[in-house]
Amino acid sequence: MISPEIIKMNAYLPVKLAELSYQQPEEALRLLRNWGEGKQPIKILFEEVTDLLQNERRQV
Repeated sequence: MISPEIIKMNAYLPVKLAELSYQQPEEALRLLRNWGEGKQPIKILFEEVTDLLQNERRQV
């Protein structure tokens, strides 16, 4: 059974990647490739995207 947390991450990862693509397109593309190629688990990808977005917000 898949945990509800993982389901939410999977649902929101495209939204977060789209948001990141406006701020850091290279990072967004790298993470999208990792996701598509199955190189990283969804939880790690989601955390990395979230961290990058939070760091960007702190710099603004």
